[in-house]
Amino acid sequence: MVIAASASPDGVTHFGKNSNREPGECQLVLALPAVEYDANTLLKCTHLSITQVPQRYAIVLSKPWWCWGGEMGANDQGVVIGSEAVSTRNHEPEPGLIGMDLVRLGLERGRNAEEAMKVITSLLQTHGQGGACQLGDSSFSDDNSFIIADANEAWILETAGRHWAAKRVLGTAVLSSELTLATDFDRSSYALPQYARLKGWVRKEEGLNFAEAFGRTPHRHPFGKSHPRRTALLESLPRLDRDHPHLGMMQLLRQRKKSHPRRWSKEDVALHARGTSRWLQTTGSMVAMVSKRRQDFFFTGTSAPDLSIFKPVHFDLPLEDDLKEEDLSRYHDHSLWWRHEKLHRTILLTPHLDDDFIKERDDLEREMVQDLAAGKGRQLLQTRRKIRNSLLKWEETWIEKAALKRSFFLSMGLFSRYWLQRNRLDGVTLNLT
Repeated sequence: MVIAASASPDGVTHFGKNSNREPGECQLVLALPAVEYDANTLLKCTHLSITQVPQRYAIVLSKPWWCWGGEMGANDQGVVIGSEAVSTRNHEPEPGLIGMDLVRLGLERGRNAEEAMKVITSLLQTHGQGGACQLGDSSFSDDNSFIIADANEAWILETAGRHWAAKRVLGTAVLSSELTLATDFDRSSYALPQYARLKGWVRKEEGLNFAEAFGRTPHRHPFGKSHPRRTALLESLPRLDRDHPHLGMMQLLRQRKKSHPRRWSKEDVALHARGTSRWLQTTGSMVAMVSKRRQDFFFTGTSAPDLSIFKPVHFDLPLEDDLKEEDLSRYHDHSLWWRHEKLHRTILLTPHLDDDFIKERDDLEREMVQDLAAGKGRQLLQTRRKIRNSLLKWEETWIEKAALKRSFFLSMGLFSRYWLQRNRLDGVTLNLT
C-alpha cells in the first residue's frame, strides 16, 4: 500500500507491504552496497542470466533466503518497490525473470520511480516472467503487480506475461493478489488493446478493461479472493494518525478482525497459515517513509507482524549477519527469522496473546519514531544503530521467554494440529505442555 506525497498528511510518501508466502520460508533483510564499476557482463538471477550493468545503487532488500531477488525494498535514491503475485490468463510457462528479480533489478538500476518502472517493463518485455516462485514447487509460477514510489510520485504497475499497464497514484493505492487496473491506466505495453482483441478477450467494438481482459475469474484464482482485505485497507488509509502516519501503517499491516490468530477473517491483513483453508503466512513486513530530505525504512525481519516489532534498517545497517550461503530451509540458530518462530509459534498454540508483549512493542515503536525524528546528520546513523540494537535485544528477550516458559497448550483442532506438524517439518522445538 502507498500514500503519495501529495496526499499524505505530512507531505511524505508512505509505503507498507506484507510478504505473504509459505509459512516455513525464512526471509532475510539485506543491505547491499552501491557498485560503481562492475566488470562482469552477465548476471545470474533466480532462473535466468541477463546482461549486467556496471553501476548500481545501494539497496535494502527483504528476500526469501533461496532466491536472488526480493519481495520488497528500497534504494539510496529514495525508490521503494513491493511486488504482489497475480494470476493471469497470459502467463508464460517458460523460465524467465520472476517478480522478486524485477523488484531487485528496479531498485539497483532505477534513479527514481519512473526510471525503475521503465527498467522493470523493459526487462519484462525482453525476458518475460516465469519459473518457480516457491522453493521445491516447480509448478508454482505467477505474474506480478508492483507499487513503485519515490519522494515525488508513486505508480501501480500490473503485468500479464510480457504485457503491462501502469497508473500514477494521486492519493492512496493498495494491491492484493489480483489485477485492479480497469480502463483508467496512464501507460501500457505496445499494442495492448490489439493483443487482447487478437486473443479474443475483448470484442472488437469494446474498450480495453485490463483487469477483466487479462485477469482470471475468481473461481480459478489460486490466491483466493482479495477484495475484502484490500477494501479494508483502502478505507483505513485516509484515517491514519496525522502526526505519526508511519506508526499507523505498521498497525494496518498487523490488522486482524479476531482477537487470536487461530480465528480468521477474509479481511485479515496479517495472515496466519492454517492448512488447506489458508496456506499463506505473512513472512515479512516493511514500512517506508521517503521525502526529499530523508528516508526511513523499517522491517520486521520476522514473520507475523502482529507478533513482531518493526526495526530500523538502512544501507549500512542490516538487521543481521549475511546468511545467504546458509541452508535456511529448516530452523537455524543464527537466523533472526527462525529464532523468532519460537515466539510466534508458541503464541499460536497458547490460549491468549501476551498483553505485556503487545504493550511493550507499541510503546517501543512510538519511542523509536520520536527518537528518529529528533536525529540529524551523523547523529541519525548513531541513533538508528542504537535503536536497532535495543529492539533486537528486546526481541531476543521475548524469544528466550517463549523458549523457557512452559505454556498451557490450547486444543484448537485442525489449527493446532497443522502448526504442530509444521514445527516437526521445520525443526522448531517448543516447550509446550
